[in-house]
Amino acid sequence: MKLRWFEEKNVEIIYELENDILIAEMEPDILWKQFKELVELAVQQAGGSSFVLSCGICTQRNTFCSWNKSTLEPCHRLVVWKDMRAKDVCKEWNHSFTVKSLNTAGKFAHFLTRSERFKAAKMFQFINTMVTQRFLVTLEKNETMKSLLNNGMLAFGCIDTWLMSKLSNGKLYLSETSCASSTGLFDPFLNDWGHTILRLIKFPVSLLPDLVDTVTEGTPFMTVDESIFGFPLKIGALIADQQSALFGAGCLTQGSMKISLGTGTFVDLVTGSSPHASIHGLYPLVGWRTNNIPLFIAEGKSDDTATLLNWALSIGLCSDISETSTIAQLTTAEPNLHFVPAFGGIQTPLNDDNACSAFLGIRPETSKEQMIRAILEAIAFRVYQIWQTLEDEVAFQIGNTVRICGGVAQNDFVCQTIATLINRPVERLVDGQFTAAKGAALLAGVSSGLWSLESSTNVINIQQTFVPDISYQSYLLSQFSNWNKAVQRCLKFYNS
Repeated sequence: MKLRWFEEKNVEIIYELENDILIAEMEPDILWKQFKELVELAVQQAGGSSFVLSCGICTQRNTFCSWNKSTLEPCHRLVVWKDMRAKDVCKEWNHSFTVKSLNTAGKFAHFLTRSERFKAAKMFQFINTMVTQRFLVTLEKNETMKSLLNNGMLAFGCIDTWLMSKLSNGKLYLSETSCASSTGLFDPFLNDWGHTILRLIKFPVSLLPDLVDTVTEGTPFMTVDESIFGFPLKIGALIADQQSALFGAGCLTQGSMKISLGTGTFVDLVTGSSPHASIHGLYPLVGWRTNNIPLFIAEGKSDDTATLLNWALSIGLCSDISETSTIAQLTTAEPNLHFVPAFGGIQTPLNDDNACSAFLGIRPETSKEQMIRAILEAIAFRVYQIWQTLEDEVAFQIGNTVRICGGVAQNDFVCQTIATLINRPVERLVDGQFTAAKGAALLAGVSSGLWSLESSTNVINIQQTFVPDISYQSYLLSQFSNWNKAVQRCLKFYNS
């Protein structure tokens, strides 16, 4: 498969502070308008509707909205996954008698049964990126939502649910399983919504959409109402963005892994037919589901990646992000200079929403170039932290080669540093920033009968392979150890 054309529109995220809490939202009407425009442009580029067989959609995860079922009017802006409105509520719940009792019961049941589901229960905690508490906080403050809920007219869902409702003019109310699996509303061990925990926290389970498969071989996911685009556009598949990138990278078997370096870092490992109950914050997700049978993955993440480079550009540390790799390669490392990448807290395996970004070890002679190198090293070090967690927790062998995609994956210095740290060849994909789109397109081809699920990844093209630099490995591991200690010092300070 070759990229023939692309068009993109920047989505504006509205950031506000409410009592020192970061609020991150998007205007739903603007997003819908941009989505329609992009589809219409794609149809034109294809030569007209008669040349469009099917459309695959991958969506951002954990960004949700609520709307009136009858009018489809939104009750509020889309609440973006980076929004922190439930941070304090999650902390309160995690210290509550309810969650402590759940952890204790899970610990006891796991001791008796060794069940992975009970192992997950003994370590269960609410985290802000889950939809669960952010929705409840939004509901508590919104009288329109309360009124609609009481009258049975409130609809709720992430972008997948919202889009399908809009595309069907309100006829469909569903959630695709890979999208649902990251919300905190889904129980991967039951392959269904997590009704038990949701009832414990008084989540209105009547709002939960129907769960559906990612793709069905030979059958479209849905047909768009003709009034939207002027013809019956077929949606062949619907999937979450990171899972779509995993599929687009050709990672379909247990032990295969991809690293996405985009706005954030996402490290995804295919665990197979069973979800992984993590000790250190790896998330058990559905990669994709067919015939009601899910393929599971374990995911670790870091919220800040491209964000760091855009910030470095904005304060004048560099004049062009594309130059940062060369800058780092030509700059002598400063072993005592460390950067903590935590604009949005720090995630797997530390999971601290209170963490903040910081430079440690700045001296009068510290140069911009050394600061750029420290930022790039920090991106690679966060990947290595997640890698170590995966190696410690999974019981099977991780594959011998790792694939990497995303805009920041174009940075040679970062890719080479990751390859050396994990001691694995790292394969950078052709058109890596479109790997998620490619995955959705491949799945749409499956639903159209063009190829099978198994054969769809025979079109993966590697741009470059980064081989571990053994001569540099000991220094990097030593530098990682020092960086890790610096991060721990920062966390201790932030939480004191």
